[in-house]
Amino acid sequence: MTLIMERTLLEIGDDARDVHFEDESCVAYDHDSQHVAITTMYDRCGTTQEHNDDYIIFTNMVTYYKPRPENGTNELIAREHNLKIPVTCYLERTQVLEESFLPEANLYVFEEVGYGDFSLNLDRYTNPGFYQPANDSGEVTLGTPLYFGVRLTSVTNLTLLIESCWATSSPDPRDDHRYDIIENGCAVDSTTVIFNWAYPTFKGFSIDAFTFIGDYDKVYVHCSILICDNNDSGSRCAQGCLARSRRSLQPTGSRSKPHTITNGPLSDASRTQRVMLLDSVDDGLESHDPLMIVGVSALCVLIALTVVNALMKVRMRRPRPEQIGYRRVGVTEQD
Repeated sequence: MTLIMERTLLEIGDDARDVHFEDESCVAYDHDSQHVAITTMYDRCGTTQEHNDDYIIFTNMVTYYKPRPENGTNELIAREHNLKIPVTCYLERTQVLEESFLPEANLYVFEEVGYGDFSLNLDRYTNPGFYQPANDSGEVTLGTPLYFGVRLTSVTNLTLLIESCWATSSPDPRDDHRYDIIENGCAVDSTTVIFNWAYPTFKGFSIDAFTFIGDYDKVYVHCSILICDNNDSGSRCAQGCLARSRRSLQPTGSRSKPHTITNGPLSDASRTQRVMLLDSVDDGLESHDPLMIVGVSALCVLIALTVVNALMKVRMRRPRPEQIGYRRVGVTEQD
């Protein structure tokens, strides 16, 4: 829940931190040169909640901290703050999120204390611009770049970190047969590129397509996502990649618990084509009449016997060569 107010409402020289919610530790910050902003999650900073049949209603009070002196007291005391702005946020209990009756397979909805309700998408995209999600069967060519993007949707000022990603040969993220892609926010696969834009609610990465060695025809990609307050410069999300040399030096930072999301399956397009070719051969044989197959087989046997018989007759007609043997030679005695 965020309120942006004009700086002209403050006195000249006053600081943005003079503006706060009911909880005075929740102060405002400079949004730009002309505006001050203040942000809270729905269960923080003294925010109250009520609901009716149609709405969930969140309420808080933004107060300008610097007091106004009371008249007749020689500007010694004050009983009111300069400015009080009631803030109310209405959320519909039921909303139409998509103009389609088809469920979104890669959409995951979470609820966590301190971060409210939010959803995460892990989609594969057609190019590094991450404009169009891939709407195909998941067949990919080995060695070509695959582009994955994680989108965060929330009603609070949150950001995200792709803390880790890995691939398995089954839909189960806990499958021991796995290949690591990202760890501690760092790429561990040599072909992986992580795209960290300034846009806080979308992060992406790419990896060259691969397949598991052995009798595995599917690949599923899983990612563990951390959610952070976008205004917290010391959060784990703000730290980004923590290489081994930095892990012992950097604090953990505030963040949500890990949330696992999945995309897949992916398959090797060339392998699928080979399987389809073998299936087409089998289907071709099965599509013929069994009696016709027997008839063709008998005809082939008859032709083979005819050829053998002809070869034997030709051989018998050839003149036989004179048989080579031996005979005893007579010996005469001489005086």
